[in-house]
Amino acid sequence: MIRAATIQFQVTMDLRANTDAVLAAIRALAPDTLAVAPEGALSGYAPTPDFVESVSPEAVTAAQSEVRAAVREAGVHLVIGACLFADGEWRNASLYFGPQGETHRYDKINLAVSERGVFTPGDRLPVFDITVAGAPVRLGIQMCREIRYPEQWRILASKGAQVFAYVNNAIGAARGPHLWRSHLISRAAETQRFIIGANNAAVDQTCPSMIISPEGEPLTELDLGVAQVGQASLDLATVSDWVLDQARVDVVAVMAREPSGPNGAREGRVGFRRSR
Repeated sequence: MIRAATIQFQVTMDLRANTDAVLAAIRALAPDTLAVAPEGALSGYAPTPDFVESVSPEAVTAAQSEVRAAVREAGVHLVIGACLFADGEWRNASLYFGPQGETHRYDKINLAVSERGVFTPGDRLPVFDITVAGAPVRLGIQMCREIRYPEQWRILASKGAQVFAYVNNAIGAARGPHLWRSHLISRAAETQRFIIGANNAAVDQTCPSMIISPEGEPLTELDLGVAQVGQASLDLATVSDWVLDQARVDVVAVMAREPSGPNGAREGRVGFRRSR
């Protein structure tokens, strides 16, 4: 059994305000909690392609260092979003910080329309091995619109991910939160994995921040548009391959190639095979 938390607050282009919100939430958590915060929280984020002009790479690096130190002091685990600039490229990434100084990184592979042409997409789906409260945990990360691509989640589950960190900044959709909420519950139930999802607490928040069980049961669901932290206990023994093992791979298969990657992560690229 491990503790999990979803950290929901309003992500703006004010990096100092974002960082202070994250720090306050971290310091209120019990040690050994696995927490998730929104997309772009350590850089600022906006749904327009020119927002990166307001992002200072140096300030983002400083915010990472500040939050990483707070994670170590609190003895918690954190997955959080940040837009990163290096080697002439912007990447929309999620960062894992561990209580012993461990770090991992996932680069979003399925970019939002507003991000294309500005950001370089990732091309790998890593699963990260971490240890929470002495227990080994296999962690997969997905971001925002990637909720619409179940094959990515299935690849990660088939590679052994037990818990998904869903790092999100879904706001402003005309359909409201019901579609995204349904997607999120489906991703948990069809993979039989836990999801810890954290979204931007904007006034037009589209997807709720939730912690969901492998049965598709919401264990925690936060109010839309309100800065809150929700917590739940995750019994990893309830993670199952019962559904995945019954997939008709003789008809449709979701496959992954396994190039070697950094940080000891198993990585893959998504592909399909359709048999007749």
